[in-house]
Amino acid sequence: MKNFLKVVKHEEPKREPEPPKGAPVHDESNWLVSYADMMTLLCGFFIMLFSMASLDEPKYESMKAEIAKQFGGEYSSPTQELASFVTRVLEESGTLKGALIKSDPSGVSIAFQSTVFFDTLGSDVKPEGKKVLESLISTLSARQAQEKKEYRIVVEGHTDSRPIIGGVYPSNWELSGARAARVIRMFLERGFTSDHLTAIGYADTHPQVPSRTPAGAWDEDSLAKNRRVVIRILQPNVDSIPFPEKAIETTAPAQNPSSNPPST
Repeated sequence: MKNFLKVVKHEEPKREPEPPKGAPVHDESNWLVSYADMMTLLCGFFIMLFSMASLDEPKYESMKAEIAKQFGGEYSSPTQELASFVTRVLEESGTLKGALIKSDPSGVSIAFQSTVFFDTLGSDVKPEGKKVLESLISTLSARQAQEKKEYRIVVEGHTDSRPIIGGVYPSNWELSGARAARVIRMFLERGFTSDHLTAIGYADTHPQVPSRTPAGAWDEDSLAKNRRVVIRILQPNVDSIPFPEKAIETTAPAQNPSSNPPST
């Protein structure tokens, strides 16, 4: 039986020979130094790219609001705060009911019916319209001084679709442009710099609602809504002027213009 048994000897593991005294010690963590250097260089590279890029502020504000929403929080953008400020100003002046206030990442827009500021076919601001504008301009100027920034002001003039027959202005283009310029002049006279002011006349190219009924007659309520003045208060870093909403297409048959007196 013993012949079939094999004796297994326990052998000690071989030890690596110790390096001679004075020889450099090998450190296996040396790769971390090169890795850290590479990460530092990449971080510096992307910081340099970000510093040279132009930040799209509206998209950036939308992204912050969306992130806050996903995490169950609330985010109040600067334009939302500005919209609340404008609402309080118009409420104090008693004109909030006749104004439509909207906000987006680029700024705040206030739409007034043209009768608030102008008479029919006229471009001179009425006394009651001047009070509204003076209240808005003075409080906005104080807010600019407090925040140490200057908003961009864009005023749009919109008319209804009825052609002008007689009067000072040959068409709705001249009338809408003159009205926008008159409002801008009030901002200019009260200390706003000209390079931050823009007046645009859109005539009847961007109606809010269809101007005619399905039968083809003029709709007086719709015409009144389309005759408006829009004041846009844009953030200082907004480079481009927002384009108005897409014009509404009307397919109703037109009637004889002379059968409907203009009330632009």
